[in-house]
Amino acid sequence: MLVDGYVFQQVTDFKYLGTNINNRNNMHNEIKLRIASGNKGYYAFAKLFKSKLLSRKSKEYLYSSFLRPVLTYGCETWSVTKEDEEKLNIFERKVLRRIYGPVIENGEYRRRTNQEMYQMFNKPIISSYLKSKRLEWVGHIWRSEGIVKNLFTGRLNGKRPRGRPRQRWEDRVKTDLTEISEELIRIEDSEDRYRWKDMVEAAMVLNGL
Repeated sequence: MLVDGYVFQQVTDFKYLGTNINNRNNMHNEIKLRIASGNKGYYAFAKLFKSKLLSRKSKEYLYSSFLRPVLTYGCETWSVTKEDEEKLNIFERKVLRRIYGPVIENGEYRRRTNQEMYQMFNKPIISSYLKSKRLEWVGHIWRSEGIVKNLFTGRLNGKRPRGRPRQRWEDRVKTDLTEISEELIRIEDSEDRYRWKDMVEAAMVLNGL
C-alpha cells in the first residue's frame, strides 16, 4: 500500500506497543512471546533468586513487581485457553521453586508440591491474576463512552465460517463471572463500580486449588 510516498507492506503479524498483532487475532503466539520474554528476565535475575543474601520476601517482591508484569503485559485483552493458562502457571511454578527451594524430609531433599508453594506464596496465582485483569478491563470498557465500547457491543454483518467457533474474549469473561459466583452476573452489572470492584477482588483469590 502506498500512502503519500510511504510504502506499507502487508504482513501476517507485527509488533505494536510491545504486543504482537496478527491477521488471525490469535493470542497463542503472543503468549509464547510473553513467556520467552519472561524467561529472559528470569535468567537475568537468576543470581538474585539463588542468592542467600536476599530474603524470600525480597525475591517474591522481585517476581511480583518486575518479572510478572513482563509476563502478563497486555493480558487484559487475552482470550486464553486452559492450555495457555497452564503454560503460564508452569512458568510461575518454575520461578517459585527457585525462590523457595526444596524441603528436607528424613534427611533427604524433596521438591515442594504445587500446593505447598502456593501456600507459601500466599498471593493470587497467575491464572487468577489474569481473570481479575480481564474483569477490570471489561468494566472500564462498559462504563466508557466511545469507540471502544461501540466495537465491543457491535456485531459484524455476515456469516461465521464453518467449523467450531473460536473462543472469543467476551466468552472468556463470561466464564470468569460464572466461576466467581453462583448468582447470575452480567457484564452490564459493571455499571455499579463498587460491586464490580468486589468481583475483581474475588477473582484474585480464585486460585483453583
